[in-house]
Amino acid sequence: MRILFTRFPLESRYGGAEVQTLSLMEGLRKRGHEVLFLGSCPILLREAHSSQLTAHRLMIGPPPVTKWGVVSFRWRKRAMRQKLIATLQSKELQNIDAVFMLSLTEKLLLTEELHRRGIRVYWIEHDRIGRWLTKNPWLKTIKRLSTLATTICVSQLSRNMYLKLGFLPERVTAIPNGIDLQRLAGTNVSTKHHDAPMTNPRTLHIGCIARLSSEKGIDLLIKAVGPRKEISLTIVGAGPEEQHLRTMINTFTNINIIQHVECLGEFYRTLDIFILPSREHDPFGLVAAEAMLCGVPTVVTDACGIAGYIRDTEEALIVPAGSVAPLGHAIMLLRHATTRHAMAIRGKEAAMKAFSLQAMIDGYESLLRASQA
Repeated sequence: MRILFTRFPLESRYGGAEVQTLSLMEGLRKRGHEVLFLGSCPILLREAHSSQLTAHRLMIGPPPVTKWGVVSFRWRKRAMRQKLIATLQSKELQNIDAVFMLSLTEKLLLTEELHRRGIRVYWIEHDRIGRWLTKNPWLKTIKRLSTLATTICVSQLSRNMYLKLGFLPERVTAIPNGIDLQRLAGTNVSTKHHDAPMTNPRTLHIGCIARLSSEKGIDLLIKAVGPRKEISLTIVGAGPEEQHLRTMINTFTNINIIQHVECLGEFYRTLDIFILPSREHDPFGLVAAEAMLCGVPTVVTDACGIAGYIRDTEEALIVPAGSVAPLGHAIMLLRHATTRHAMAIRGKEAAMKAFSLQAMIDGYESLLRASQA
């Protein structure tokens, strides 16, 4: 099958959406499909080329997800559509069987045209649902066009939110993210340091990997750890809240912020607990799944999509979003090594089953086969 992926984002950064898209494209290619990419995302273009995937760069302008983008889209959309259609008619992109769309621009401009041609259309929704969608004046059009596509969410939480927006239940499905174990190179995911009970160390090392923005709730985690000398906290990430968060930790010698780690697996290996404290809708929570795969006891909030796939208190701890106290309580529950050991074992077993790369590829291939029938 000849499959095209498209993405024309407002901004591009190497995050969970990019990781999952690349893993999906490479996985489908290994299953025998011809996979191509078209878009303006520099990260996906670069990584696709390095993986020897066929990638075509096309610049068509910003998507209608900001105030100016929404207003200007009214007079830009005709020229943008013409450019997109002309590119799809080029020799390199003819005879496409299915298109997976990752950004709003092409969903609005191409869905109807591709449906008319008999090309299957899939909308992949990695992004957090916010005002860019719920208050978007194009929402009525988006909902109408969604009936011509299959919308793929990365969690049941996200799927339910799309249903509340008015998307048809039979046109929306959920396929959880799959983890490429190569991203965790350097860590033996089958025999981690949590696979055997440990004596309780003097200092608990807690880790968090997230974009440093308000919706991720990093400030709440900092307040939960605070001046507790028996706990050290390492936060990995960058973003608009970085300076504010650095100011918060000025007086704490046990909390550190770094922008990047060279080897994810080795970082997870240093942790006693991993916490993802998202205060607002977090579609999945890829880093939490990675931590679980590495055998690290994990805490997530109920705003994280991954919470819908794990058993609370057994495979991970799930706490209410938006408050400091539940995070502090979760840390106290995991202060004993035997408790962490038991949760690490069950969590890793659950992650291996639910969040494998093979399971994700199987889910997408099932959709493709069903649409052929």
